[in-house]
Amino acid sequence: MAVVTSAMAPTPVAQWRALRGASDRARRALVSAWTGFFVDMVDIYLPVIALAPAIAYFQPASMTAGQASLLFYTTFAATLIGRPLGAVVFGHLADTLGRRRLTLISIAGFSICTTLIGLLPGYAQVGFAAPLLLVLLRLVDGVFLGGEYTAATPLAFEHCPPAARGLFGGLLMGAYAMAYAVISALVLLLLIVLPAELYQTVGWRLPFLAGGALGFVFLTYRSRVPESDLWRRTPTEPAPIRTLLAGRFRGDLSQVLMLMTGLWFVATSVVSIMPRLLRVDLGRPDVWVTSVLMVAQLFVLVGFVVTGVIGQIVGRRRTFVVAALLSGTLGLGAYYLLAAGHHPAWTAAILAVVTQVVVLAVWGVVTSYCTERFVTAVRSSGFGIAYSFAVLPASFYVVYLGLLDNVMPHRYTQLVLLAFGVTLTIAGALLGPETVRTNLSAGPADRTTAVPTRPIEGRVNESMSTNR
Repeated sequence: MAVVTSAMAPTPVAQWRALRGASDRARRALVSAWTGFFVDMVDIYLPVIALAPAIAYFQPASMTAGQASLLFYTTFAATLIGRPLGAVVFGHLADTLGRRRLTLISIAGFSICTTLIGLLPGYAQVGFAAPLLLVLLRLVDGVFLGGEYTAATPLAFEHCPPAARGLFGGLLMGAYAMAYAVISALVLLLLIVLPAELYQTVGWRLPFLAGGALGFVFLTYRSRVPESDLWRRTPTEPAPIRTLLAGRFRGDLSQVLMLMTGLWFVATSVVSIMPRLLRVDLGRPDVWVTSVLMVAQLFVLVGFVVTGVIGQIVGRRRTFVVAALLSGTLGLGAYYLLAAGHHPAWTAAILAVVTQVVVLAVWGVVTSYCTERFVTAVRSSGFGIAYSFAVLPASFYVVYLGLLDNVMPHRYTQLVLLAFGVTLTIAGALLGPETVRTNLSAGPADRTTAVPTRPIEGRVNESMSTNR
């Protein structure tokens, strides 16, 4: 495995200076990408946090606990399943028509879906149409969400100074943690202020309506972000998806898909299941659970940034391997101790925070790595397909957990998914090249051409060469 030399490895301070030194045009694209990812994550995790205490609103009183769990997990999984379709459609259009306009369409789409969810009637009003409409809207929501980051993330990195890509990638992924923390804070306030009955009928709607409104506000700002100069200068590929699946980039796509599949299993084993583990399996009250999750995500944000910065210094591939090993050892151990029994509140809180920070830190290098793995002509399609299609196997975690329930205690089944995800992540990372010095403006034949490592403000096409 190649080591990134000190000459090619900017310190954390140098990365920060490179990011601050970006041109105004680039800065608008970077801020817009972060804000867009924040809004995306608000929409994705609203059911996990805001709807979990009120899921009974969409189900009959006669529904069993197992059926209620299935409805809860299906609501979350619907968005994950819709994202690959959005990645295919919007990725193709972003590579052929431009990143900017497709980003605007996707933002408008998921903002409308989120608003409509906040206005849905419950089971008492429309019967089984209520959960059906909820799942259907979440599925369509996922299509637009998949389109947003498929177009917006490559647009941002094509504006980003090369030496700051690690730091920016960590900050960009930190938008997820910030969104999770903000939703948790809002739901916590509502749970404290509103009676439980009022929250289940009215209170849960407020975060959804706020998320939809936030999307429309962001749409206004996003409309001022310019198109990528790098995309404008690059000849378009008439069929980018066909080129990825059957052309010379098929091997690249397969490797990134393996890596991302492992990472999604890692994330799903914690993010999707932790609220129910704390609330149902461990019997913690809603306010306590929401508070712990909010605090945990603030530390997760820091973990993303640290991992992203380290990846710029020692290389993305090495960072993937080491961070995944920590997830499978320290993170898995903390998860086991948390699920093993009833702890004092402060002990359970610490274990929950440590589990999430250690397990999720590996994601700090995901966006920079996936963007660097594909050339400009197929970058949106490659990024979107790898990022979104890889989530499909992990989306059926409910099925896997159900099967594992037959051979081991339920509260430990998540550990199997985590171990599997860690193994796949390490294998995927080792099968791929180092990308930290990738020249984003180069074509497939000259991505190893050395270029100056010190970015010149305003020039998007100057970046580090690929170390393969």
